[in-house]
Amino acid sequence: MDANPLIRDYSSFCCSGATYRAEYVPLPTGVELLSVVFTPPEPAAAPVIIFIPGFVSLIENFRETLVELTRTHTVFYVETREKSTAGISPYHRFSVDEITSDIVHYAELIIPEGVHFVMAGWSLGATAIAEAFPRLQRKPEAVLLIEPNSSFPFKGIVLLLAKLAKYIYRPVVPFVKWYMRNFLIDIKTDEEMYLINCRNLDTAEPARLGMAVRQLSHYRMAGCLEQISVPALVVVTSKDRFHSHDEGTDIAARIPDAQCLDMEDNKRTHSTEMGRVIIDFISFPAQKPSPADQP
Repeated sequence: MDANPLIRDYSSFCCSGATYRAEYVPLPTGVELLSVVFTPPEPAAAPVIIFIPGFVSLIENFRETLVELTRTHTVFYVETREKSTAGISPYHRFSVDEITSDIVHYAELIIPEGVHFVMAGWSLGATAIAEAFPRLQRKPEAVLLIEPNSSFPFKGIVLLLAKLAKYIYRPVVPFVKWYMRNFLIDIKTDEEMYLINCRNLDTAEPARLGMAVRQLSHYRMAGCLEQISVPALVVVTSKDRFHSHDEGTDIAARIPDAQCLDMEDNKRTHSTEMGRVIIDFISFPAQKPSPADQP
């Protein structure tokens, strides 16, 4: 578990005048998840947002988006179990099913009865939301799936390095960054994706990351999307070679009446603009998203 995440200053991740409360939420799964609740300066009668970042992703990657959201909405930011902040035991695993179970329990524990909420997630966080929806007793009013995955096709050298991560992680990180820069990510069109992953690699817990990569590699999405019965927005990134654009558009096509929006790259999906897109969709879910570049 990271040192003192509860006493960290999170004021740079919310707008001026907003307040925050960091806490660990113990779940029936035995996992304790770090959660930061941001409250806007003037709370309004608006749905609260459960905000779930992507695979080993840091709150630093979402600074601009969170600042925008916390102007008007209460945000429950929660870090999933594969992150170094989570409290886990040696027997805990990192499959999508188990990460989803955490999210289901978290939503049911943290959101008071009668409070309206929506769920927004990135990458693995978006996948967990899609899988969680059929299991939730109380449904969100809307879901926003940003760069969702229907699989995590880790293979070859990535799986080999994951198996040895506990022993060789730190010396190998420079090689992994080089590999991403040259073979996985188009730096010219989406440098933000590279910077996001470098920050994630620098702070990840090696053994936990290696186990998660191996266990997520077996996942294939099936059956949950057709059960999503609330307004849904799927955001894809056509210039991102790290996430599958085809998977994202297929996910949107399989959710009844879902809207699909191409925001092209990770600079936009982690920006102030992304915050405005989320707020607009929450406010007017029956309308098309505001940017004009929809696929």
